[in-house]
Amino acid sequence: MAKQTRPPIIVVFGDESFQISQTISRRLDAVLPPEVDRGMAITAYDGALGEDAGGPSLAAVMDDLRTPSFFAAVRVVIIRDADKFVTAYREALEAYLEQPSPSGVLLLEVKSFPKTTRLYKRAIEIGGEVIECRRLAERDLPEFVIGAAHALGKKLRPAVAARLVQLIGSDQGLLTNETQKLAIYVGDNAEIADADVTALVGQSREEKIFSVMDAAGQGRLDEAMRLYRQALLSDPAAVFKAVGGVAFVLRRWLTAHEMLESGMSPRAVAPKVMMWGRENELREIMQRAPKSRVRRALAELAELDAQAKVGARSIEAGLESLLARIAS
Repeated sequence: MAKQTRPPIIVVFGDESFQISQTISRRLDAVLPPEVDRGMAITAYDGALGEDAGGPSLAAVMDDLRTPSFFAAVRVVIIRDADKFVTAYREALEAYLEQPSPSGVLLLEVKSFPKTTRLYKRAIEIGGEVIECRRLAERDLPEFVIGAAHALGKKLRPAVAARLVQLIGSDQGLLTNETQKLAIYVGDNAEIADADVTALVGQSREEKIFSVMDAAGQGRLDEAMRLYRQALLSDPAAVFKAVGGVAFVLRRWLTAHEMLESGMSPRAVAPKVMMWGRENELREIMQRAPKSRVRRALAELAELDAQAKVGARSIEAGLESLLARIAS
């Protein structure tokens, strides 16, 4: 059979809900002319529901696909969460694809759609579309954010994109929404800056501790204490995570020392220890806090943690003393 110009079947599968939603929207735009009343051209089913609750039955779906619409040249039948439907009616769907309706498009949203199945192979043979939507690896998320900003006409530096990912998480829908908010927030400015992210999105609990340690590492004790107390006031639970945050930064400093000793430049080391574009600050911290001093601070922190767990010492007071020694 010759392939149709309009795909008789579109399968969108995977585990990234934002990508799936965007892909379905784009495919509907491609299949349906702009002037078409979508309410008349689209029939949608929730595959998670049983037939008695309004879910899809094979007979109803086939009837919808084969009945031309009076108001559009094409009728699209969408089955969301269609895994159970596909499993139950796989052979019937294979048979349908032997002679699909010339006016119907079946759009299936499923979690998986193996290439080894006859249904997959037949869908491809007749000109259907099979589109996978998988979660991006964490390392690829900053580039995704940069692309979202670019689509809105805004520049976003890699360090700022990485920070936004750190604050928001890996959900691509949330990242896109926050990027859109930031684009509106900066107005006519061509670039979304780190300060804009701080103003609109804020700082995570971990970032607040990182700021405390950056100030202490550069000898700014008053600023370190102010930031530390602000973190405790804004989030009382922060004190229970502070020891882990301080330990993380100290270990990061040790890693930076080792990289510098291996011959790497501060510019090359900075992004590897989450100090993007801040090689001058890194250089100052490394000079003020040599490796031996960082190791002593880690040992003191471990002792403080052990004492605090048995009620022998206050974490708040112990961390203030440690910050003072780091900043001295």
